[in-house]
Amino acid sequence: MRMKIPRSVRDVYLEQLEKYQKLKEIVDALVVPLKDARWHYESRVKSEEGYALKLETGRAEVDKFEDFFACTLVVENQARIKSAKNLVLSHFTLKYRRPKYDDFTHKSSESFPFDDLRLYVQYKDDPTLPPTGVDGLLFEFQIKTFLQHAWSIATHDLTYKSDTISWAKARIAFQIKAMLEHAEVSIETAESLALTPDLAKSDSSTKSVSEAIELVKGLWMPAQLPEDIVRLARNVTLLSTALNIEVEELRRIVDKETIAERGVKTLNLSPYNIIVQSIINQTPEKLKAFLTNKSKDFRLFIPKEVDLPPDLDALENKNIILLR
Repeated sequence: MRMKIPRSVRDVYLEQLEKYQKLKEIVDALVVPLKDARWHYESRVKSEEGYALKLETGRAEVDKFEDFFACTLVVENQARIKSAKNLVLSHFTLKYRRPKYDDFTHKSSESFPFDDLRLYVQYKDDPTLPPTGVDGLLFEFQIKTFLQHAWSIATHDLTYKSDTISWAKARIAFQIKAMLEHAEVSIETAESLALTPDLAKSDSSTKSVSEAIELVKGLWMPAQLPEDIVRLARNVTLLSTALNIEVEELRRIVDKETIAERGVKTLNLSPYNIIVQSIINQTPEKLKAFLTNKSKDFRLFIPKEVDLPPDLDALENKNIILLR
């Protein structure tokens, strides 16, 4: 059975339901195409039971619910909160917010209550278009990070389970929140934390990939490189290790090819394939030495656009992935 709700409460809920459902449709249609593709968006209209329970708290007016309709934007980290807030405020009118300030909080340092950013905004009709019927309606827009969102989902039953309450479970939930807040701070300040003496270190693998990053960024314009430059650099590092060629030697090899009107001037090959083709043209003995190596740690991918030496029989070589 559902909770009994007085007829008068149900009536006033139903009187408002249609316009907030309309508001949800409009806001959803507006926000979804504009948000960053990596952000998560969700929205809901308060249920009849939720409406009745909130009225019974004595903290809400019958026809002035600030969260009858509420929506949420979830962003990568704290650094992206501002971008999401700007998106919201560029399309809706801000009435007030919680917490009130970015740099001042009501919570004590030893407590971790719910305090995700909530903007209370109004929808405004475009005066050049027909009225929507929802002009001026107030609604809640939460903005949180994925870690904050994950916490609220993962610990919901610990803090809001409908038929039990447990101090111990709530304690655990907020201890987790404290750890996640620490993680958020670490993510946001990673650049400066990385410079601290205990962390400002490297290893041979990182050093090699860093050298490869410098190589490809020095040879090609940004528009010619993939978004994931680190992945390309790792592939180049694997190549240089497998063929026993230092990164600086790779630079000289590609430069010689470029002087010969090939190299980086080649238009039908990826940066990685250009490096491979340059090695084949300038130091074919390196490729042949690799092909006679029985190591299975690395296989060289060669598409049909890469020209192999005519005396090289690569079709049966297990060190090569040949696309022909």
